[in-house]
Amino acid sequence: MVLEVRGMGSASQTFVQLWGMYVSGFKPEKHCIYCLKGKKEDSIHREILDGDYTLKTDSPYFYLFAMGRVPKHETNVHMAVRPQSGSVASIGSVYGVTFTIRDAFALRVDRLPDGWMGLTAEYTRCRNFQFGVQMFAYRPANGPEHPGDHSLIPEQVV
Repeated sequence: MVLEVRGMGSASQTFVQLWGMYVSGFKPEKHCIYCLKGKKEDSIHREILDGDYTLKTDSPYFYLFAMGRVPKHETNVHMAVRPQSGSVASIGSVYGVTFTIRDAFALRVDRLPDGWMGLTAEYTRCRNFQFGVQMFAYRPANGPEHPGDHSLIPEQVV
């Protein structure tokens, strides 16, 4: 996989956070970056420049996150992918920066309803947590994996 970053030099704002992670598991007792098991990609950070960055393909998923300025939820960038030769995933930001990953298939991450499984909004509204729930078929102790809607967990494509 190759990450192409374009527009950082001419971006109207800078990101508060910017990271990429090779995701291999999920820690449902946490949210934000802390719920994802894996290894961060060192070449992806707030000071990244336009360019092409080679990404590893030995993890089942790669998650790119960029936190914008206030209002955060409207300026954040989330892109979850899995390696897939020949596919291209791309996302833009309100700042004019575009992130494209070649040989990667973009994964849809559906939102969880507020109050899902009795969890607070910190969890249910967190895109990283939503990704973990879906990709790792989270099943809380003594509860269903989802409240009757299994469409939130995509089929694993091999």
